[in-house]
Amino acid sequence: METGPVRPSLRKSGPRKAAPTDSGPRETGVPRPSSSPETGPTDTGPMETGPLTAPVLAPLGHSPALDGLRALAVMSVMAYHAGLSWMPGGLLGVDAFFVLSGFLITGLLVTEYRATRRIDLRSFWIRRTRRLMPALLTMMLGVAAYARWVAAPSEVATLRMDALATLGYVANWRFALSDQSYFDHLSTPSPLLHTWSLAVEEQFYVLWPLCVYLLMWQTGRTVTRWRNQRRRAQTLILTVAVLGAEASALLGLLLVLLDSDESRIYYGTDTRAQALLAGAALAVWRIQRRTPLTARTKKGLAVVGCLAGLAMLAIWATVDGESRVLYTGGFLGVAVVVMLLIASIIEVPTGPAAKVLSCAPLPAIGRVSYGLYLWHWPVFLTVTAGRTGLSGPALLAARVAVTAAITIASFHLVENPIRRGKIRFPRPRLTVPASIGAVVAVVMVATIADPAAGRGAADLERLAQQAAVAAPPTPRAEPASGGRTLRAIMAGDSLALTLGFSQFTVTAADQGMEVRDASELGCGVSRAQPRYLMGERDYPQASCVNWPNRLRQKVDEVHPDVALLLVGRWEVTDQVYNGRRTHIGDPAFDAYLGRELDLAITTLSAGGARVVLLTTPMFRKDEAADGSIYPETRPDRVIAFNALLRQAAARHSAVTTVIDLAAILSPDNQYRDEIDGVQVRDDDGVHISNGGGARAGDVIVPQLVRMLRPATTGGAGTPSPVPE
Repeated sequence: METGPVRPSLRKSGPRKAAPTDSGPRETGVPRPSSSPETGPTDTGPMETGPLTAPVLAPLGHSPALDGLRALAVMSVMAYHAGLSWMPGGLLGVDAFFVLSGFLITGLLVTEYRATRRIDLRSFWIRRTRRLMPALLTMMLGVAAYARWVAAPSEVATLRMDALATLGYVANWRFALSDQSYFDHLSTPSPLLHTWSLAVEEQFYVLWPLCVYLLMWQTGRTVTRWRNQRRRAQTLILTVAVLGAEASALLGLLLVLLDSDESRIYYGTDTRAQALLAGAALAVWRIQRRTPLTARTKKGLAVVGCLAGLAMLAIWATVDGESRVLYTGGFLGVAVVVMLLIASIIEVPTGPAAKVLSCAPLPAIGRVSYGLYLWHWPVFLTVTAGRTGLSGPALLAARVAVTAAITIASFHLVENPIRRGKIRFPRPRLTVPASIGAVVAVVMVATIADPAAGRGAADLERLAQQAAVAAPPTPRAEPASGGRTLRAIMAGDSLALTLGFSQFTVTAADQGMEVRDASELGCGVSRAQPRYLMGERDYPQASCVNWPNRLRQKVDEVHPDVALLLVGRWEVTDQVYNGRRTHIGDPAFDAYLGRELDLAITTLSAGGARVVLLTTPMFRKDEAADGSIYPETRPDRVIAFNALLRQAAARHSAVTTVIDLAAILSPDNQYRDEIDGVQVRDDDGVHISNGGGARAGDVIVPQLVRMLRPATTGGAGTPSPVPE
């Protein structure tokens, strides 16, 4: 296969924190001798005098069972992306494709060299391009349509970079090294996120044939010398493949010990090459073998194949894609299991494993698995419950039907005709690059960012960096109400960040109030962990636990007249408290949140500041993979948390006031993107836009000024309560 699944969310995400379909070339038989600048002349002629595969090696033709394995692999990934709970490790189907690719490609290369003492690299790469590129370019046109009519405006610029990385076959390194943003879990995943494995395989297709050629290169002129050197060369390739797979696994383990981001391990070519090299080792072992398998050995291998197949399915059904075991050698273990299954299929084609995998409709699905993989992820992101009104099995059926229809059309109208030469390009040296360039141009035009687009993940990340160094807007020299400049701090999570760095602070400055940032990304008042966001486990950064000390230091530094607290995004998520997963509405967890709010109020008011609790606005309802709604985006949870805020304010009524921000941005407890034609929330459906900050400032800032500087006095006066 040529592609792999999206990683679960770090988020992502991710990704969270996420399978290809064609596991290698379909070419069978032995390539005819030919001359190429990459391999040298043909004057020595073929040096193999016996059957190409030798007496002990059955010819490897087209295998329906391998197609069946492809089908299982792509269906496991689709099940994972559909959010089916019984397939938590379905993304490991990509490892099956990696092993298949390594096995088939290496077998093809070594067989060609045995026959001709050359590897026609140019022809090999042309065949790979003819096999993979048409479907990819067709899918890229679909992604261009997605960017134009489906994607959020703030996501278009990121999608352009994803597209360029995909077309350059470096998408895996873009996702591995792009320093996944904290906010990525709030964005819709890229429709090209799954192309990372296609990039891994293409890089393998470029580097491994060169490696095989160099390892097999020799200068022997006689048949005897050629055969001896050939055996040594094949042994060397086998050694390199085995040691390379082990080194790849050890590198992943080292990165885990160095506490590297899991994305680096998951997407990296060097850390995922272990599966490809495991397949390569199997291919060379098969060719290198000098004696035929005995009947007893074949029976044993047939049993091993059955056990390996069952183990593979069990791993897909039980192993969490984020399991640390995978990153500490588990990927190599999965590759070995698949390798044993392939060995059984090839060496014992009449065995139980091969027969089961040859049952219809698995081979038919496997033959179009590449297209299924390419198309299913963008289709799943487009055909949603919100757009169709479907959910559960009905939504899954609709997604699968659309994916199958597009895949079959692409296979019969584009992929197969081009691969088999039924569609020919006149003057291909000009027309093929021109066709690719035309697709790139369409993608570039479709991904032109709208200057008026709302903030996206990258923008919010830059905002967080700015918050650490930027000074607040300078208040007017003479506050409108007279008296000294009022000082305020805005504490909380990223909601507080986006409100504080918006028109809200400008409005405050115009009325003689300076607002300092005291927010922390990903940190509310709840310190329970882990928490679950968008269905993925999420661990807060270490500084979140110390939020009381951080707020205490900020209060001592600023000496605020008023401290605003805006939290709630994390408090409404599922969290592990006292060893069990729970959420708001559980009396014990509600009591815990109440104590944390009490601590926040006493900390913020320690210097004599008035504390203002801002109610949490509603969040946009976001869909899980199966079309259900993520619980933390449900209005009832936000309403319950706002009730806890009011209860905490009542317990500290002498120093605390509640101002209903939710009523300003979410009238009637309904999420709104726009109010009166003004965008009040960012594209992620969580954070507050500049327009929302302006609307909130127009309502809230005058209340703060009246509270701190009563009209009856000219100075700061004694704070007086302000009703919601």
